[in-house]
Amino acid sequence: MSTKSTLSKVALVAVASALIAGCGNNGNNGNTGTNEGTSPSASNEETIVLKYATSADMASRQSTKDLMALVEQKLGNVRLEPLIIPGEGTDWNQKVTISLMAGDEMDIIYQNATTYQKFATAKLLEPLDSYISEDDYDVDKIYGSSMSTYNDQIYMLPAFRDVHVTMYNKDLFDKANVPYPDNATYTWDKYTEAAKAITNVEPGVYGSYMLDWDNYFLLSARQKKVPEYKADGTSNYDDPAFAESMKFFADLGNELQVQPDMINFKSKKMPWDSFLTTGTIGQFVVGHWAVQTAMDRTQYPRDWKMGVAIMPQVNEGGKAVMGIMGGYSVASTSKNKQAAYEAVKVLAENQWTLPGIVPARVDLTDEQINQVFQPMADAFKEDGITVEELKAAILDPSLDIVSEKIVGPGMSKITSLISSEGELYASKQRTLEETMTELKKKADQAIIEDQSTIQ
Repeated sequence: MSTKSTLSKVALVAVASALIAGCGNNGNNGNTGTNEGTSPSASNEETIVLKYATSADMASRQSTKDLMALVEQKLGNVRLEPLIIPGEGTDWNQKVTISLMAGDEMDIIYQNATTYQKFATAKLLEPLDSYISEDDYDVDKIYGSSMSTYNDQIYMLPAFRDVHVTMYNKDLFDKANVPYPDNATYTWDKYTEAAKAITNVEPGVYGSYMLDWDNYFLLSARQKKVPEYKADGTSNYDDPAFAESMKFFADLGNELQVQPDMINFKSKKMPWDSFLTTGTIGQFVVGHWAVQTAMDRTQYPRDWKMGVAIMPQVNEGGKAVMGIMGGYSVASTSKNKQAAYEAVKVLAENQWTLPGIVPARVDLTDEQINQVFQPMADAFKEDGITVEELKAAILDPSLDIVSEKIVGPGMSKITSLISSEGELYASKQRTLEETMTELKKKADQAIIEDQSTIQ
């Protein structure tokens, strides 16, 4: 192998490593009718086979087989076949990126709203705007705030969502004589007041519980949509909103003592599911995946009642909730991009019909929404949680979904920095000013290093 060839492959791996930073894991819609019996760029006699990038483990799962089957069911002459790429997790993501950059053919890729922008920057995804325009496809009506763009272009159609909600212990609220959270009026101020009252119910009880994940350090700043990058491309962590968010998190444990402080949280290695397992925590703001987890009463038996409400708001009447969308993109190396686009539409419109999926769509009928949430409501019958409450907290069209993660240059490193620097402040090893200064300085360096790698 020539030196030039070797260097080219080394460079390819380096760029791919930068691109995959932060990557996550790997029915009839009744409304649009856009995919009913359609047959893109082929006659009824032809079958178009599209390559869906996946791992060997995922390809073997029935859920993946059911997902791929949706395409042939809806389009008739288009079907997906798994393109097996070895590896799992980060290793798999890196191999997908390298394969795309090498020009290997594939058609459809799973993405999420915090990672697809890296792939789009490297021109590894096909912009979908022209297909959507020619198709007269009303993405705003169908997906609402679930849609996202990058550089004013659409690269992914969202299929499912995970949004932050407030899980709360009704028994502790009752003991503290505190009203349950009201979706129309619940704010962080009311969250804090409830946490204070609940913490005083009895020893060992906390009114709040938060984890050491990056999103907890920047709750209100992200709900306010404060940019994490300045116009000049540097980080924006010298904006007072980020210091305010950081202080709010630390004060809950250190000053107000309504949740475990960082030192106790880390030293005791408190698990994410303490809310479900202890019965001594009043409120837990977390992705609604935790609500679905709580449906398993064998793993999480409870003798207390739980409630689910909207994520607390900065201001009364707000609807900004942190979340993340999963969806599908057309690969830049696809040899049949029109068919791939049609298949992506099918997946985005219909994956919600498979078990355990909460749709990104906001245009479903009441009957369809019941189909999504009734199994959850049935599982929580003893708690008194209704379909209407679940919809209001998770799938209400008025919810303004903001990214729970930073998206942009250096995002993987910056995500880690937010947690590590935040922990130092919350454990009283640094002042707030020192923390924000260090976070900005290190984030700026991460941005420079990331951009240098990609270039």
